[in-house]
Amino acid sequence: MLKNFLIVVAALIFCTTQTLQAQDFDPNDEPKNELALAYGAINSSNCLDVFSEVVGAMFGARYKNSKFVGPFSAEYFYHVTPLIGVGGIGVYNHHKEDVVQGEQITGKRTSNYFTIMPAVKFNWLRKQNWGLYSKLGAGYTHANYSTTGKDADGNYSKDSSGNDFFNFQVSLIGAEAGNRNVRGFAELGFGEQGLIHGGVRFRF
Repeated sequence: MLKNFLIVVAALIFCTTQTLQAQDFDPNDEPKNELALAYGAINSSNCLDVFSEVVGAMFGARYKNSKFVGPFSAEYFYHVTPLIGVGGIGVYNHHKEDVVQGEQITGKRTSNYFTIMPAVKFNWLRKQNWGLYSKLGAGYTHANYSTTGKDADGNYSKDSSGNDFFNFQVSLIGAEAGNRNVRGFAELGFGEQGLIHGGVRFRF
């Protein structure tokens, strides 16, 4: 799913850059508001879950059929100058897996992560139909964990817990292309939005 999504984003960027207009433009006349929707892979919550599995295995716990859904993210930026935008990022990430005892699946473990981060975006290369930028966000994540299944006596059990922790996103480089109001984009970095993520950006 992610591979196909990123191929579409890359194709949009490539096709658009083939029709770029060479004339100068006034960056002060660009839209000041940006709203973006994105999907990524290999984010910090994923890494935390993998680490938890390793620790759990040291104490005899086993898991299989792991499935990561997300991270899905939405972000908003307001450009105080053509170079700098300030705003926020919201991210949702889900992980589920089967709990194994012996050779039997005895339950399920789910993790849900909700993240909010104030952020700043630096548009260090701005053209009429495309641009390059970097982005930095820092905030916190609220996590909900739930494990359901059977205990050693065969009785149904459910255990729930929560946790809050610091989280971040550092996008070292991002590329966007499109028209004045709608652009596709892709970013490389690390944090809760993912090692790589991309989507669509609306400017108004």
